Amino acid sequence: MNDAKRLVIDSPLGKREVDTAGSPVGVVRMDVHKSYAGVGELLQDYINNSSQESWDTIKAKIDYTYDNLDLALSPLEKETGLSREITTRLEKGQKLLFKPNLVGIQNIDPQTHGPTPMSTSCTEWPFIAALMRWFHDKLNVSYHQMALGEAATVMPAMAGVYSMMHPEGKRVTVEATLEGRSGDFYGGWGFYFVRKYLAESMSSDAKDDPMKGYEESVSGTYIPPGHVSDKLLVYDLNRIFDDPTKGREVEVPDGINYQTITLHKAVVGGNPQDPVDLEAYPGCILVNVPKFKVHAITLFTNVIKNLGIGLYPMQYAKTGGHKWDYSVPHNPIPGMKGGIPHEVWVPELDFETGLPKRDKNGNYIVNKTGGITATMIDIIQAVSNQNIFMVHIVDGIEAINTDHTGSRMGERIPEGMVFAGLDPVATDLLCARYMFSNVPIKEALESGFDDGTGGCFPQKVPIPVVEGKNIVTEMGYDCPLSRDICFQKAEERGLGQREYYVEGRDGVTDAPLVSLQGHLGTIGDGTFSDLITTTLYFDLFKLPWDMQKTAFSYMEAVDKLEGTSIKKDFLDAFDEDGDGIVTYEEFGKKGAMGGFLFSGGMNVSMMATEQLGYLRGGFSRAAMLKNSDPLMNPDGHDVYKDFFSGTAIVAAYRMSQMEIEGPDPFLEGLTWGKGKWPSFQLTRFFQMGLSLYGDGFPTKIGYPSFYSAAFFYADMTQNEGRYAGEMRTEPDPDAIDRYVSNVLNGKEKPLDFTFYIPAGYDNLSGTQVPNVEVTSDPSLILTARFEGGKEIWP
Repeated sequence: MNDAKRLVIDSPLGKREVDTAGSPVGVVRMDVHKSYAGVGELLQDYINNSSQESWDTIKAKIDYTYDNLDLALSPLEKETGLSREITTRLEKGQKLLFKPNLVGIQNIDPQTHGPTPMSTSCTEWPFIAALMRWFHDKLNVSYHQMALGEAATVMPAMAGVYSMMHPEGKRVTVEATLEGRSGDFYGGWGFYFVRKYLAESMSSDAKDDPMKGYEESVSGTYIPPGHVSDKLLVYDLNRIFDDPTKGREVEVPDGINYQTITLHKAVVGGNPQDPVDLEAYPGCILVNVPKFKVHAITLFTNVIKNLGIGLYPMQYAKTGGHKWDYSVPHNPIPGMKGGIPHEVWVPELDFETGLPKRDKNGNYIVNKTGGITATMIDIIQAVSNQNIFMVHIVDGIEAINTDHTGSRMGERIPEGMVFAGLDPVATDLLCARYMFSNVPIKEALESGFDDGTGGCFPQKVPIPVVEGKNIVTEMGYDCPLSRDICFQKAEERGLGQREYYVEGRDGVTDAPLVSLQGHLGTIGDGTFSDLITTTLYFDLFKLPWDMQKTAFSYMEAVDKLEGTSIKKDFLDAFDEDGDGIVTYEEFGKKGAMGGFLFSGGMNVSMMATEQLGYLRGGFSRAAMLKNSDPLMNPDGHDVYKDFFSGTAIVAAYRMSQMEIEGPDPFLEGLTWGKGKWPSFQLTRFFQMGLSLYGDGFPTKIGYPSFYSAAFFYADMTQNEGRYAGEMRTEPDPDAIDRYVSNVLNGKEKPLDFTFYIPAGYDNLSGTQVPNVEVTSDPSLILTARFEGGKEIWP
């Protein structure tokens, strides 16, 4: 912003000048309900009932989103002139390559055609539709000068699942999975409906039909982008192994974890020394479209994370075969990008057990790396070094809280936000400050909490404190941003700068958007008003990292009441420099993340290759619980012990929020609920119970859970699935209750399986659970046996 635009406004701090220095970030807030909220159910009605009314409503929602996107993108264009750069590159044959974040990829259930929990992990297809239309209508970019590309972790697996589910036994390609339609089979993300919307929004004499390219997705026909002039194609950026000429090894300037990385040439372009290769792969204009979400390892997943992990190809093996460079397991269909460092201390894995190897002294063998921060920055550096122009546009209309993977635990939060910039560091930092600070500017500055990047962006959090015999809740401040170094490192390595200013408009109140000392807000009658979230964002998997003040205060409280050393033990495990703070770089020295990723990868791979792999794979997570306690596995592993101690606090937090009160059976005089926190013993009891029996614990059995996975597997293999019902992906939620009742009342014999559990979990609220056996045998506990031991899990 130049000096002529400087603006002095009234604010809670007095007369202040709005931010004008740094990188521009375009921002808009829109009405979530007028935008894409509810599109999943409307699409279900359209697919199942051919409801034109539902389709017209979807189109109206995308129209609204398209109109409001202009309130962020036009200011960005005005500040940066991005259209000139795009036009120049289009003239050289490059295409706009839209890269969404599709962790779960399943927005359309293949059986019900409705939305699935996995949709919370994905950039919404209606958002991509509105965005593509904006570039087409506002910047005059032909749809045939666009493409879609993704390298999400579960893409190969979901294609395998859908191929097994196809009623005619036909192969469903990865590209068709992205389309969400393969002939008459529906399931996947929904790009087919992006095409449909775009086609119906064009003039009748238009030549760039966006429907062209769909058939190539269904058939799996591959055409290099430079050879395409009349189609809008979808690219599987994971799959390089089938044709190594699709990939190119590129250098990483000042690489830390990698000196070179092999990437799909649809992204980085062909060999600069080979004119034929450059003609086929001229490079791209990379339109990065992340979903605004929390994350289980990094601070959050957004601009940097969507490229920094999302561009590594799953199916590339430099040495050939299935020994994938960046993913695990080394099966034909890998499941996770566990071959790249996600933590500083990376384990040497035993691929037979999925556990870190140990030395002769019993210590886990780990090697120090630059962690996930370096992993992410390395690959963005590699792409930037190939002269790839990038635009970053964040889908934050519905932000995702508590889980980023597409599990049932993810929560949609109606924020209505879209952030857009050319600078990945500035754009990401603004987003992070919005997500992790629920405090207005005056209160934030008075708190004195430095976010580590030159600003004050505290998060108001619950603080457990001892009051008599109870642990009650007070409110205080924390600042997860202060424990993250990604923005600093990204700036140091030249990806961008942390200073920014905002240009945009609040479409809800029809007021200009600006930033003041980095804080987002609107201007009305010359006065600044904060625009902040009202949500407390954190990831369930790493609550002690995200809500550290809350977690440490709880540990201190239970240590005082129970005479334990939980906080000291946690700090001993994770606080490497002894400063009393555990940062997002500090995940311990046991290599636990490597084991987590391998286990998750095996789960996904099973799902893709076995008809009931989603059940066996789900149960396989019991192995992590077994290997968190030396008494529950015959080899004395404790690799996950410290993590599970930390994640147990999630149960304590949730119990403190319940609107009921109950006595704590482990600590006399202690009450939990209505703002009061349970003992750590009760917390661990619930943590185990929820794993065994699901979110119905302690009164009933829910799905998913270890017990329900074993039960439905036995039902489908021994009982023709009479309890599970017809919905393979969504078994009847009341089925287990009926089974328990029928068995206990002698109406039928129990199925032939046994689930071995710890003491204290063989009944739920006084009702005996069939098919469970209490044991302390480390080789048996948390395993399941079917048909007299013919099959054993995990």
